[in-house]
Amino acid sequence: MCLFPYISGRPSFHLRDVFSISDKQESVFPLYQKRCYFFFSARYALASGVEALGISTDDTVLLPSYNCGVEIDPILRLGIRPVYYKIGKDLLVDLDDLLNKITSRVKAILVTHFLGFPQPIDQIKKICVERNLFLIEDCAHAFLSANNEHHLGSYGDIAIFSLLKTLPVPNGGVLILNNDSLNCRTKSVKPSLFSTIFYAAELLKYKTWGTNRSIKVNLIKFLYDGSYISLSFIRFLLAGLRKYFNPKGLYLVKPDSYLFVEALRSWGISDLSKRIINKTNYEEVKFIRRKNFEYLLNYFLKNDRVILPFTKLPSGVCPLFFPIIVENTKERESLYTSLKKKKVITHPWWDRFHPAVPWADFPDAVYLKQRLFGLPIHQDLTLNDLDYVLHEFANVTSRR
Repeated sequence: MCLFPYISGRPSFHLRDVFSISDKQESVFPLYQKRCYFFFSARYALASGVEALGISTDDTVLLPSYNCGVEIDPILRLGIRPVYYKIGKDLLVDLDDLLNKITSRVKAILVTHFLGFPQPIDQIKKICVERNLFLIEDCAHAFLSANNEHHLGSYGDIAIFSLLKTLPVPNGGVLILNNDSLNCRTKSVKPSLFSTIFYAAELLKYKTWGTNRSIKVNLIKFLYDGSYISLSFIRFLLAGLRKYFNPKGLYLVKPDSYLFVEALRSWGISDLSKRIINKTNYEEVKFIRRKNFEYLLNYFLKNDRVILPFTKLPSGVCPLFFPIIVENTKERESLYTSLKKKKVITHPWWDRFHPAVPWADFPDAVYLKQRLFGLPIHQDLTLNDLDYVLHEFANVTSRR
């Protein structure tokens, strides 16, 4: 049976990971390190990490001007003043601007390794040591990435990771403390069971499906679709009940929403996430992501119709997706919509402008906010899948 494929923007898991039992704890950095703490998502890991630094109210933390926005809210909620430094169109820190922003009120610098690619972290680390500043590594995109054989996340006093962005887990953020003088005081509780099950069902429904599918595979897809529809109906009923009986109920929250919910700071990760983590072959994940990235890179280096922020893949990088720069916001939205109709899910990346950022001061960040677009390269995708992505991408862009 030959059907149109569905190319998901994120990896999914296998049901055998749910029902199989494993006592193994994967030792890949930073998982299960001595001072590693698990959270519902990375923003809550960041809140606890910044709190552990002991930065006083009204002191300043330097943040990158190009940002998602969810990393700003934990800073604001702790009463800390964010000041922003420039990020260039190449997604790298402007070191001169960073140095100019350091005043006596600055207590820490937050550095984001965008899309898994390292910032000049050795230089930034040196600045922090010389100025007696804390270094916060935002490795939300950089799980499994390294810089000169050193793990990203091992440079900072603290580092945070978002497992959700690389692995098919229904929840999972990580805080690691590299500074021995720091302590994490957060006590972890299990997240909502329904929230976990619903997000897991969403991962299964929207997983990648190839073209040549057997009857067995189609039956499995039918099962996943039915489960998701049933849970969506239950979710709808729960939303109505919560409105009248428990307005503060947290059983419908999603780990990838933009909201910062104070009550979720104590949530850890689910048993399902732990099972998937322990069943994952991390060398394979990194190998496939790198292979898929290089496959697309070789294609686009021969195509002068797009701008590439990265023209090579450094040896230690585990890329999040394959980025290109399009002409404007309208084209990006049109490209996303057109490919979605062809069952190819892409990433119109970080299109939300947080109100706390003075965007007029950072035209390069605005440029990236409006024009950066990502093609999937995750570990579920084969080269045949990527050929389909490129075929549909070429069809869509040739009509413009």
